[in-house]
Amino acid sequence: MQGENPLRAIFHQPSCRSGLDIGNYSVKFVTIKKAPLRKKSLLSFSAVTLAKNASGQNIQDAIVQASQGMPPESKKIKLSISGPNIIARYILLPAMKESDLAKALEFELEKYIPYKKEEAIINYYILTRLPNNQMVVLFVAAERKVVQERIDLVKGAGLEPQLITIDALALCEIFKALVPKYKGVAVILDIGYRLTKLVVLENNIPFFSRDIEIGEYDIIQMIADRMNISYVTAKEQACGADEHKVKELAEAAKTELHTLLNEISLSFEYCERNLEKKVQQIFLCGGGSRIKILSGFLEGIPDVKISFLDLAQGFSVVSAASSQEIHDSASFLCVGAGLALS
Repeated sequence: MQGENPLRAIFHQPSCRSGLDIGNYSVKFVTIKKAPLRKKSLLSFSAVTLAKNASGQNIQDAIVQASQGMPPESKKIKLSISGPNIIARYILLPAMKESDLAKALEFELEKYIPYKKEEAIINYYILTRLPNNQMVVLFVAAERKVVQERIDLVKGAGLEPQLITIDALALCEIFKALVPKYKGVAVILDIGYRLTKLVVLENNIPFFSRDIEIGEYDIIQMIADRMNISYVTAKEQACGADEHKVKELAEAAKTELHTLLNEISLSFEYCERNLEKKVQQIFLCGGGSRIKILSGFLEGIPDVKISFLDLAQGFSVVSAASSQEIHDSASFLCVGAGLALS
């Protein structure tokens, strides 16, 4: 890891850990606390929906609202950054000391970052050392002004950023917590409002990740347009999906679903061809994973099992909401929970 910068923080693990996931659709505040005499840690959350094209002030107000009622110690939070200004590359290198790695990467910077070195915050993680005297390194670069804007936004809401990471690593953390003994090659598919995040792991170590520019909104909006109904009605039908509606919904959304499936298949082919890793199972999460026709559509991928990341497997969810509301909310809390665990 490189020296001091906003992408890194070393700190003692407190009893209450907090993650803040600022998405396109909503702000999610998640706290995880160890409970004496309980096998499962307690997870509490608050989610606030953002207005369309929300301004920085709108987002800050939503963060303030989401953090209200949370314990005082939860003010120290971990958060993530994402988007086109964030570069993440998985690099296979000869095994070397960390001090030598920093020097080696200096010569690689121009290959990976589209902006000037002085305008970037750069970090790297040695993910694993391989038996063939090689190692896998995750190289992350972020535009400095983007990181600072996020820090200022969170501080302005009265919170203290302790660590900034990327969504892919947060998803890996929650995967390890929920499926700790998984062996083999798995994919986390986080279907968000505007983006789908895909992470490929082998034995809990990430080797590849990417963003696909299709999300819940695109699928639901296509259903609404094709069936001549409102977005709200389309979402209710897609997430409820009565048996007699499934075929009609799938037909209405097939263009977006085929595009998403094609992008996923291309990623799988890349991993198999270049990384010699064949995907065995997909774990779904994100708000879009509630679209009932989606899992059935993904079952068309040969020799790949479809499952869901279920927070209830690893945590006792504490909320005044109904069990159904908790179940519905859990799908889009995985990044926030992973941040809390980071």
